[in-house]
Amino acid sequence: MNNHTNYKIGIIGIGVLGSAIAKCILDQKVTLYGFDISKKFLKNLNKNYFKFCLSIKEVFKNSDVIITCLPTEQSLLEISNNILSKKLIIETSTLPVECKNNAKKFILKNGSNIVDAPVSGNRISALNGQLSSYLSGAKKDKQIAELILKLFCKQVTDVGAFGNGIIMKLIGNILNLVHNAVTAEVMILGMKSGLSPKIIHEAISGTFSSSGVFENRGKLMVDEDYSKEGMNFSIPMKDSKYITDLSREKSVGIPIYQVALQYYYSAIAHGLRDKDASSILKILEKNSNFKRPN
Repeated sequence: MNNHTNYKIGIIGIGVLGSAIAKCILDQKVTLYGFDISKKFLKNLNKNYFKFCLSIKEVFKNSDVIITCLPTEQSLLEISNNILSKKLIIETSTLPVECKNNAKKFILKNGSNIVDAPVSGNRISALNGQLSSYLSGAKKDKQIAELILKLFCKQVTDVGAFGNGIIMKLIGNILNLVHNAVTAEVMILGMKSGLSPKIIHEAISGTFSSSGVFENRGKLMVDEDYSKEGMNFSIPMKDSKYITDLSREKSVGIPIYQVALQYYYSAIAHGLRDKDASSILKILEKNSNFKRPN
């Protein structure tokens, strides 16, 4: 088997990110079997290739390889207990290492296999096939999983043994959050010093001082486009618990991350929970008594 068309593909978890992954796969005219307890995000999926299943078991019955993109530990463990034999699970969720290891035990016991392959990026990057994946697990399983992941990821990095994927994702999320926070600090200091946000963004983008977060979230800050469907605050808040638990377990201090996280708490307290995380700039503007000129 040398390409993805040899495998029947399923997906469980068709929410904000999962539906974007599904759409990216379907846009390539690949048949996809899917299930979610909610049908909220199904309307934009290509009905010629998307086959909605009425249960998890129906997805397993029709698929060889199943992508899971789930919001909670409980949902992954529930699915792990319902798996039929001889399937490969590509687990893309951001969940604790311990949860993924427990799921693996159930899955192997039922005769199936699993790779830990969390993805980095948001809904916008997923729709454009621009996610990155940190792939970990057994070598033979990773070879198959990589074929499927490349349908919706621009980069797939083999990070070794099962569980390394989620560790890589969590430490990467530290950079994501800190870069977003410091981007907002740069913007507010520059604006209050008389520079336009557009000039700040143009001058730094593409230089050694820049980052992917600065160039993408910084643009949302320039445009004050906080309703764009990227990543709201529920995701970094969920991940913050896993990151803090990991740092505590390994006795590694992450004070810069913890300080940056305070902007996120303030944003939620000011009613911005459902806005893109770039909207923390509004908190800095308020704290600095700054209002943008019309």
